Order: sequence, then C-alpha cells, then structure tokens
Amino acid sequence: MERCALGLIGWGTVGGGVVEILQRDRQLFVDRCGLDIFVKTIVTRTPSRTRSQTAGDAVVTDQIDVLLRDKEIRTVIHLVGGTTAARDLCVACLKAGKHVVTANKALLAEFGDELFALAAERKVTIAFEAAVAGGIPIIAALRDGLVANRIEAIYGILNGTCNYILSRMTEDGKGYTEALKEAQELGYAEADPTLDVNGTDTAHKLAILARIAFHGRIPVSEIRCEGIDKLTAQDIASAKNLGARIKLLAVAKPGPNGLELRVAPTLIPNDHPLAHVSKNYNGIYVLGSAAGPTLLVGQGAGALPTASAVLADVVDICTGSYQNTAARFHFFTSANSVPLLPEADEVTCSYARFAVPDRPGILAGITSELNKKGVSVLNMHQGTPNIQGQALIEICTHAVRSKDFFEAINTIDRLNITVRPTVTLRRL
Repeated sequence: MERCALGLIGWGTVGGGVVEILQRDRQLFVDRCGLDIFVKTIVTRTPSRTRSQTAGDAVVTDQIDVLLRDKEIRTVIHLVGGTTAARDLCVACLKAGKHVVTANKALLAEFGDELFALAAERKVTIAFEAAVAGGIPIIAALRDGLVANRIEAIYGILNGTCNYILSRMTEDGKGYTEALKEAQELGYAEADPTLDVNGTDTAHKLAILARIAFHGRIPVSEIRCEGIDKLTAQDIASAKNLGARIKLLAVAKPGPNGLELRVAPTLIPNDHPLAHVSKNYNGIYVLGSAAGPTLLVGQGAGALPTASAVLADVVDICTGSYQNTAARFHFFTSANSVPLLPEADEVTCSYARFAVPDRPGILAGITSELNKKGVSVLNMHQGTPNIQGQALIEICTHAVRSKDFFEAINTIDRLNITVRPTVTLRRL
C-alpha cells in the first residue's frame, strides 16, 4: 500500500469536502487503488477558526513554507479563489516540485499558459477536473472518453447559480430578485453574485473546455458574454409561449471560418435534453463526430461534488496516470491560436419580441423586412392587445446569419413599426 500525503491550501467549502471524504472513506481508496490518501498539512488564513469538522492528524497552519518544505507532500490541492494570491500560491507549489490539483477556473483561464509552462519545466502536472463543472467528469470525457471524436459542438449550462434562478423564474413564477435572494439563502449564490449572473464564471469555464476540445488558445476577453441579470418575467413567459425555456448557455462550435464562442441567455426548445437540467444542476451536451450526442448532468458545485472531482485527480496523479496523460495532450502548452468567428457571421437561430400597435398591416410589415434579409420564421406567437392597444408578436427564426437578423430588426424598429425597441435573444 502506497502512502499519498497531500497538502491542502484553503479550508473552505470544498476543502472541507475533501477532508470529510478522506476522513469518512479513506479505506475506500485503499481497497480500490491501493492508495492510503491523507491530508498531512492544511494551509489556511484562519488556522484558529472554530470549524464543525476536525483536521484529524493534519497540521493546520497559515505558513505556506511548512507545506512547501515537506518532501513527503508531492501533491497539493489548491482551493484558493481569485487570480492574485491564488496565482502566487500555485507558482510557489510548482516551483517546489509539487503537483497541483486546482478548482480555480479563473486562474487557468487567465494564466494557464504561464502555469502549465512552469509545470512542464519543473516536470510536474496541474490537474483541474473540478474547475469546470463540479462533480461532472467533463474534462476526462473530452480528454479520454471522446478522444476518437472531432468535437462538433459543445453546449453547456455551466453555472448552478444562474440555472437555479432561471429554474425558479420558469417553474415557480419567481421574479429575478426574489429567485436570487432564495439562491443566496440556500448557499447556491455568493453574497456578491456578479461574476455568476453576468456570465463571467461561465466564460472562464467555456475557455477551458474550448481549449481542450479545439487545441488552441482561447482568450477569455474574446468570448462574447451576456448574463441573466437583465432578464424579465416577460422573457420567461415569451419562451414558454414558443415551447422553450431560457438557460444561460455556453456555446463552442467550430466552422470553416472560425470558432463560434459565446455565453448568452438562450431559448432551448422543450424537446432538447438541456431544457430539463433544473435548479442548481449543470449540464453539458457534446456532439462528437463518432459518438454523436453525449449529455453529462450533475452537481456543478458544492462541497462534496467538487471534492469528488478533486480527489479523482489526486488518484490519477498518485497512480501516475495523469502524468502520462499530460505528456500526451498539450492543452495549455500549445501555441496554436484558434480563429474566432465574428458575431456578425454566426449562423444561428434567434428570437425576437416586437411590441406593436394594434392596427392592420403590422405583421405584414415585420415579415416583409425579415424576408428582405432572408430571415425565415420557425414559429410565432401573437398576443392579444392590451388596454393601450398594443400587442406582442414573438418569433423564433430558422438559422440565419446574425448580421442579417440584426439588420432586419434594426430596420423594423427604425420604420416605427414597433412602439419600443425589439427584444432579441439566441435560440438553440
């Protein structure tokens, strides 16, 4: 039986999950893998803080050097958020010749090139299954399980906070503010949820997935990103009218002229499997050239699901299999740049909601302008006029070039066919 002493940096939610699993199921790893895995040293900013769980035999300290100097600790679990102190701590571990397992997607999305180059120089590895979708093994699926496939598309619901909010708005008629407050009370949303609800968290995860799937550099700054914080009850109702649900969707889809890459609220038809990924769950739909569609659904965050992914990486490193994999696949050391498709050239389905006066010829005026740009209507819903004599006309289109779609919408608004600016969203 091989002893595998770990260092743990960060004793928060996920760190607590790692400690809990190893205290509860340490024998499981012995029985399955012949590995006695244990946390030897915990580095935390608050070593004296009272916690509900004990550290067992682990040394708890706020001094990183205690961990770095320990020759028995060859693998460090890095559970520090942000990109400043987190980067410094990761660099220190790599320079000390230690493998790193991290759940920090922002760190890898922003500084992956530098960190993986340093890891290669020091002949150690960085494992990051927990960085994208909590307990869902999507990194392993793309890296190993789908290795025989060209990835033709990735569609992902990658943020549990947003998915919970949208689920409550859709299924229970909650307003955005009320649903967000509930998510915070349940621990699904941070006190400051900005990076979740504005799409930044999802963009970081998409950058990592796209890099693995398409083998090239994906700058986060070049991912088009919209959040859910401006969605209204009318948007949710309109999606229902057209047989769909709104999800914050990450899209990576290669084409002959570049990679389509975006994060945006998107109407997903009710007959698509992603439409039914609910509450705080994540779902990732991958289209492979040989395997066809693959759907992975599970807990995208939380102490034990994320700790599960962390410890899967630990086992891979302790058995040496991850080092072999890292030597084969140069995800973060490739110098290739992936050309990104401009938004104007994307060919995708779209949604539009026109607020119009109740008078003859309005619908004909809208369809005339759409036809001029080659925009074909897939389905439509027309509401009854309100007491002000205004009505809503809602459409979903067949796939069309974005430039043509938005030019048609702008012309319709300019011609005063509508009484206020038209609302548009993407549709899967």
